[in-house]
Amino acid sequence: MDLTVGKPLGRILLFMLPLLIGTVFQQFYSLADTVVVGQTLGKAALGGVGSTGCISFLITGFVGGLTQGYSVVTSQRFGARDDDGVRRSFANGIVLTVVIVGCVTAVAVPVAGPLLRAINTDAEYYPYALEYITVVFGGMLLSAMYNHFASTLRAVGDSAVPLYFLIFSSFVNIGLDCLFILKFDLGVKSAALATLVSQTLSAALTFVYIWFKYPWLRPSPRHFRPSAKRYWEQLKLGLPMGLQMSVISIGMIFGQKALNTLAADAVPAYTTASKTDGLATSIIGSFGSASATFVGQNYGAKRYDRIKTGLKQFTLFGAGLSAVLGITVIALNRPMLMMFIPEDERTSQMFDYALEYLIFNGGFYVLLSTLCIFRSALQGMGRGTVALAGGVAEVFMRVGVSIIAEHCGDYTVVCLLNSASWMGANVIFVPCLLCVLKKYIAHGKTNIRKLRLENPSDLPAQYKARVKRAVKNGEKRRITVDV
Repeated sequence: MDLTVGKPLGRILLFMLPLLIGTVFQQFYSLADTVVVGQTLGKAALGGVGSTGCISFLITGFVGGLTQGYSVVTSQRFGARDDDGVRRSFANGIVLTVVIVGCVTAVAVPVAGPLLRAINTDAEYYPYALEYITVVFGGMLLSAMYNHFASTLRAVGDSAVPLYFLIFSSFVNIGLDCLFILKFDLGVKSAALATLVSQTLSAALTFVYIWFKYPWLRPSPRHFRPSAKRYWEQLKLGLPMGLQMSVISIGMIFGQKALNTLAADAVPAYTTASKTDGLATSIIGSFGSASATFVGQNYGAKRYDRIKTGLKQFTLFGAGLSAVLGITVIALNRPMLMMFIPEDERTSQMFDYALEYLIFNGGFYVLLSTLCIFRSALQGMGRGTVALAGGVAEVFMRVGVSIIAEHCGDYTVVCLLNSASWMGANVIFVPCLLCVLKKYIAHGKTNIRKLRLENPSDLPAQYKARVKRAVKNGEKRRITVDV
């Protein structure tokens, strides 16, 4: 799909629809693990899996950010109609993913145990948590390759095919969960193994599809030749996005540490509520993927007029959908907790804990929506460092709230972690994006005649000198354009 033509919001929503459906099925990986583990292995195993979330995101979030950063370069090349640049970007992404994720895996597996102890993981949950997270870290490279292949397809406008493979792998994941736990009795690690196998199948199928369906995406040996300049071009976007995710997870680790000091029922209740919340936030997260691809393609095509119009319309749409999602997750509190935790292990306190978490998160989804759209727009225009600065602001808020929660021993304060971090990030992203967009609005003298252009961003040559002088002299009067 070419996002540089047509009505901006309509094209964004059409591109985003498969992403929305895909995020729901992607959450099935996590939901299936949680339901099967909770119902078959009990509350302790469920608490162990839940305790790994922040540490897992520390590593897997970094890897996911890397591949998303590589795809921004691909979308810019696609928007600029640079087919050779698209192939080279795809090939460089494969090389960088293999090298970097291989090194990260070698470090992550041996430090998993010390990290779990550092966040005060309960002794009852620790064996389950370590068993689960070791498998997750060990298979990171396979899931990273799937992320890279799927991100490349989305960068060139194909958001439907990754959805089909996600649906397939979701059903495979659920079937393997039941097989490994109920038939082979592999314990809690079976949930991680099922996810790993299903993602490996998705990676293989996606690569085969790219190879045969998109010959113009297929790299040749010359595209794999080492080039420090081209590697750096992708790393300067991938590394800030990866570090941003890891920085955010540091704040999550402090939050998990504070949570582990509270009542025993708080951890499984928080885990189940976060799964419900995660389904909604993943839908909102797809706003970011759509925003990054839309802005990346139009930035490469120099369609700055479409970027401004599309972001304005998309932000209003996101705010409305976020409000609906917030109301929905609060209403689903009791049925979701009953689905995850066996009846004989439920307590009334668990329901109260879960409801409180969802109220303090679902009520602020509009902040998350703005964060995802604006952050990804900045990344799509190559401003990865600004996105990293927003991640630092998120951590500052999370760590501050976590320290207060641990000092006070108050579960309510723990529930404020996410909303406080979203607010902190928006303080960075909103003014920065407005400043960047303002830079790409053409200015000039008022006596320049009215223009009628197919693309208002591309001024005729006779006006470029005037615009350059006007900007240099600080004139703020705009050229009138009739599209």
